[in-house]
Amino acid sequence: MTTSEHGAGFSAAAAAIAAAADEALASRCLDNVKEADIAVALTALGRLYSAKVDKTDKLFPPVAQDALTATETAVLVSELLRAADLNVFDLAMWFRRAS
Repeated sequence: MTTSEHGAGFSAAAAAIAAAADEALASRCLDNVKEADIAVALTALGRLYSAKVDKTDKLFPPVAQDALTATETAVLVSELLRAADLNVFDLAMWFRRAS
């Protein structure tokens, strides 16, 4: 598989995940969405985001501006911190990282 095919494949996969998430949210039928599947997707995307930032030494928005509400952001960030056994003081050190 060529580099451009990897990029196209990733774009298609990202679009499919976004469409499936939007459909689940619109139907309000979240019982059919497995927590483990969400964790797999978030883990992979978190690793990819971090690797891209580290390789390019360039921070970029991980989501579109205003894509998540303040509540959605707080819930996600809080649980990511908890999963990594970090606290807000640890986060503050990284937040000061040059952008």
